[in-house]
Amino acid sequence: MASKWKNKALELVIGLAFTNKRNPATIPYAPTKTEISEFESKYFRRTTPERCGISSKRIYEMLSALEKNPRANIHNIMILKGKEVISECSAPGYDVNTRHLSHSMSKSLTGMAIGFLVSEKKLSLTTRLIDIFPEYKYTDKRFEDITVHHLLAMSTGVPFSEAGSVTETEWTKAFFESKLLFSPGTNFAYNSMNSYILARIVVRISGMSLTRFLTDRIFKPLAIENVFWEIGPEGIEKGGWGVHLSCESWAKLGVMMMMGGVFEGKKVLPRAWVAKSTSLQMQAPDSAGDFNYGYQIWVHRRNDEFLFNGMLGQNVWVCPRNGIVVVVNCENNELFQKSAVIEIIQRYLGGKIYSDVYDTGSLAVLRKKERTFFESRCYAKPKHPKKGLLYKIGLKNRMPYDSAWNKILGTYTFAQNNHGILPLFIRAMQNNYTGGIESVSFEREGEKLFFTSREGGIDYRLEVGLYEYRSTVLNFNGEKYLIRAMGESAENEDRHKSYKIDIILPEMPNSRKIKFSFGDDGRLLMRMTEIPNDKIAEPLVEGIYTTNPKLAFAVKMLERRLGDRFLNKKLESLFSPLLIGANTHSKKYLDIVADEKARAEEANRATGAISALILKAAESDDD
Repeated sequence: MASKWKNKALELVIGLAFTNKRNPATIPYAPTKTEISEFESKYFRRTTPERCGISSKRIYEMLSALEKNPRANIHNIMILKGKEVISECSAPGYDVNTRHLSHSMSKSLTGMAIGFLVSEKKLSLTTRLIDIFPEYKYTDKRFEDITVHHLLAMSTGVPFSEAGSVTETEWTKAFFESKLLFSPGTNFAYNSMNSYILARIVVRISGMSLTRFLTDRIFKPLAIENVFWEIGPEGIEKGGWGVHLSCESWAKLGVMMMMGGVFEGKKVLPRAWVAKSTSLQMQAPDSAGDFNYGYQIWVHRRNDEFLFNGMLGQNVWVCPRNGIVVVVNCENNELFQKSAVIEIIQRYLGGKIYSDVYDTGSLAVLRKKERTFFESRCYAKPKHPKKGLLYKIGLKNRMPYDSAWNKILGTYTFAQNNHGILPLFIRAMQNNYTGGIESVSFEREGEKLFFTSREGGIDYRLEVGLYEYRSTVLNFNGEKYLIRAMGESAENEDRHKSYKIDIILPEMPNSRKIKFSFGDDGRLLMRMTEIPNDKIAEPLVEGIYTTNPKLAFAVKMLERRLGDRFLNKKLESLFSPLLIGANTHSKKYLDIVADEKARAEEANRATGAISALILKAAESDDD
């Protein structure tokens, strides 16, 4: 039989792309991001690059190169030489001391937990998985050969992967029931579920949660105070993902590993385990980039660099030969460590860094760059506060309301859809769907502007800053998110107004961009985009149908009728939808609503047959 979880993953994609179902989820929902980030206090000493033998000009040029590169969408970056921070900066609205979702950097922490068990003689690298979990049934006899080493080195051959996390609730059972792609140890296949099983091993052997296990061994010795790790459906940490930590905290982990497991003169992680986990354990394909794989850590093919890496550009890059640690949070269209950001960091900090000619004025230039980092990349440009004596002494508001927004004030309704203010990537990853955008509203309260999106009968209201990002905490079905928003009004040469709202999530590697304009008969055109965009989902979707011959054939036949890459085009419209709304006070309100409802229903009829054909092809596969 075809993999049930893959068919359910396809069903989810179909539900999102080809229908307007308010809730396309295939499993029951349970909130996992239940906390808002706490601000992490500064720990490391701040100093200048020159005091550490590095030119500020070098760091300035690196930051400039990052800001200019369109593939580098950076939130935060922190650079350390030894145990001192020589440079740190954030894009507008972000902060290096705010906890940030780390995605697969979590694996490196899980690997450390296994290292403690091994060093404490409670576990061996050759221990078989079936001996730790004898209660789980398996049909592939090769499962008997899977060891802890294979889980750590990503060489189990188990296909049940990340996509299954939003289509199954019994992750361990699905893992054991998988038919292996290859014999354990014979190939490399990156799979976050390997790390989840490692987390289960820690919990099984230690008798405590993964977070609790690491608290006395890692977090307390490194003075890491604010840790949040999302819990999966089986009641334990997700292991391979789900950790929220600040740059400061990740920097401590990077420094500790660079120092061979020692932090502030005290042994934290056994040196032998550090050496083993940062040395080659499995050859990765060339397509993976410059790094092979150690134990839950990427290791450079040709030098001593190693990397904690999470998708969308979360990285701790460690260069022991130069004593450098760089922590970076991004929202990039990348699943692994092959990254323009890492390439630029390596170019400036991985070579000879001590031969620079110092320029006495370069430090001031660097510090200014840090203060204005990524301002040129803002989607919505802020207005400048008013200047003058009356504004300075507080008799007039330096940040008054912008009357250019008056035209858009009001409420606009939309036909049924499955879109939301929360980026699709987050909704799908968290299995958290809000029922579609029913209406949006713009309101003025004094000198403030507010935007409300009504989804599934619930109002999500946030303040939109016109001079700077404004913060709001929103609760989406029990999950809490820190939201910051800034708006910009514009007028083209034909005096047609448009409005932008930039919605960022400082804890998450995703953001939402919205542009509003007016069409015929007063229709409101609401174009939503998000970063990362549809390009990040293409390999995931293609991976679902290319491994199913009948499904691949069905997709090929549909492409002959509907055009090449029609699934990819549907993905693009899913990540960048255009919604058309009507002002509730418009004289043509009922006509516009009827038109848009009819248009949506016609689109559903046209795609209904496609959905049925694709799902039938998937269900008929019998390998």
